[in-house]
Amino acid sequence: MNGTHPTCNTLAHGGRMAALMLAMLGLGGCASSMTVTGEPGVKMGDSYDQVLAVISRSNTVTKTVKDQGIRAEGYSAMFKDCRTKYFIFLGADGLQQTSYEPAPQLSPAQNCRQP
Repeated sequence: MNGTHPTCNTLAHGGRMAALMLAMLGLGGCASSMTVTGEPGVKMGDSYDQVLAVISRSNTVTKTVKDQGIRAEGYSAMFKDCRTKYFIFLGADGLQQTSYEPAPQLSPAQNCRQP
């Protein structure tokens, strides 16, 4: 006998399986939340040109660095106010990160545009 009780092996294996399942569920949650950009019509992995075309329709694009980043100002349905929005790209992988900062200098009454 190896000194380990069969029930202990089962519990240890079951514990590892439970941890594995929780990790998988956690990763699944992260994977789906990572695809949310907060900008309607924009998905993670979209190309620079795709994102620029979509956000230009309803935001003021204030700075672009071709294939690297876009800064825009506009209304955010997610935050229900005006925001400065950042879209970060990584080469052929497309959109990788979005970020939103409050823009108190903008007003929804003025369509989130500078006067």
